Amino acid sequence: MSTYIPLGKIPSSPEERKELLAEKVRMDERLSGLELTHVQRRVVEFLISAKGYTGDDIETNKDFKVDLPDASFNTRADIAINADDKIICVIKCVMSSLESWERHSMALCRIVEAYQIPYAIVTDGEHARILDVINGKLIAEGLDSIPSREEAQRTAKETVFSPYSPEKAEKEKRILHAFDAITCPASAVAPE
Repeated sequence: MSTYIPLGKIPSSPEERKELLAEKVRMDERLSGLELTHVQRRVVEFLISAKGYTGDDIETNKDFKVDLPDASFNTRADIAINADDKIICVIKCVMSSLESWERHSMALCRIVEAYQIPYAIVTDGEHARILDVINGKLIAEGLDSIPSREEAQRTAKETVFSPYSPEKAEKEKRILHAFDAITCPASAVAPE
């Protein structure tokens, strides 16, 4: 029989146990106020309890407007991790077929900000694939491979945040638009 340990820590005293339980209640209340999928909730809890992130580091359901010459559309990052005032990583939460969402995640990270978001992660809450957006390569697998808060902060300070090639950006936008049209046709907006 396993015992659930709030926030991934075994308390050393009754006072610390009470403190950990209070923090768990605060986290549950904060999460219940958000409209999260089961996978998102699980990943956010993991990021906070196992990777040291705070609620201020994490944005859920972050919307971005993307403009093409013939259309505009909205796209969404399931989870965005912020460090040093930049989005360092975007996490796509899916139910299965992680590999099939890698291209979507790469396109999103390349074009939704004025700079390329360095890392894209695709997860089902149990498995994860971590992609280096700049090089377009898989660099790690597994939830434990997700960078900790300290690692993300260090990476943010060491990274030169540069824009994606303007010549290639429209292709990435069209890839993202195709994925979003398949999953959420109501997100398209009329061109201005």
